[in-house]
Parts: sequence; structure tokens; C-alpha cells
Amino acid sequence: MIPALITGLISVAPAIARLIGGNKAGKVADKVVGIAETVTGKSGLDAVEAIQADPGLALQFEQAVMDQEKELLRLANEDRKDARARDVELRRLTGRNWRADVLAIGAMLGMIALIWTLLFVNIPNGPARDVLLILSGALVTIVKDVYQFEFGSSRGSKEKDLLAH
Repeated sequence: MIPALITGLISVAPAIARLIGGNKAGKVADKVVGIAETVTGKSGLDAVEAIQADPGLALQFEQAVMDQEKELLRLANEDRKDARARDVELRRLTGRNWRADVLAIGAMLGMIALIWTLLFVNIPNGPARDVLLILSGALVTIVKDVYQFEFGSSRGSKEKDLLAH
């Protein structure tokens, strides 16, 4: 039920999509659904349908999400912080994180291979080409996430600084 609600709410306020993921996703999803229910006075899918049908409610929902963004970011950042702490501890104990290294290298090589295939192999338009384009987009996202996890980002640093105060 929650995934359907969140999918509907993301279509109204796409900014919440970046907050959902990781072990704390349930807490973030529950909070967003709660915001939708508070704004509309309805529950579950009725709240989503009301927001999608009424631009005024959609605006109120988006404003309420923005008002709660600090708390939503805190929940989303908790998961990232836990993962980084695990990574640091694993490297301290074993010297390497082979699983993470293999996944990161595999994602980069896969992305390069797919892009090379799309550029140099004659694949007719159709489902096969569409699948390759979708996969290359997914791999670009994975590589981006690897870099953000390893090196952070100026936005992420800014958000962490805001949460610390």
C-alpha cells in the first residue's frame, strides 16, 4: 500500500523522490504519507487522489513537504551515515571493502560497455534498444551514487551542516 501511495505523491512533488531509499525509507515514506493525510483530511489512496485532482491541495502538500524537509533529510541522512560508518569499520578491520570495490568497478565497466554498445553496435529501434537505454540510465545513476557516497557533494555537505546545527 505504501509504495502505491508514495508513487502517487512523487508524481505531485518529485522532490521527495530523492529522500526515499535505504533502510530508513519506511520512516520517510510514513512521514510523507502522514503529510498528505494531514493536508487533505483523507487517508491512504484517497489522500493521493485528492492531491492529484486538486492543484490547490497539491500546492499545499508540496509546501508542507518543504516545511518538513529538514526532518525528512535527517531521516534520509541517518541511513547514509550508518552505511559510511560500516564502510569505515570494515576498512579498519580488513583493510579493504572488496564487495563495494567490485560493485563500483562493475557498475562503471557495465556503464561503459552499454554506452559503447549503443554507440558502435547497430541495434534496431525497438524493445532491445529501449532496454539498453534504460539499463544505461540505471548504471549512470549507480555510478553517480557511488561517487556521492565516496566523495560526498557540496549539497550533501551543506545539508549535513544544517542538520548538525
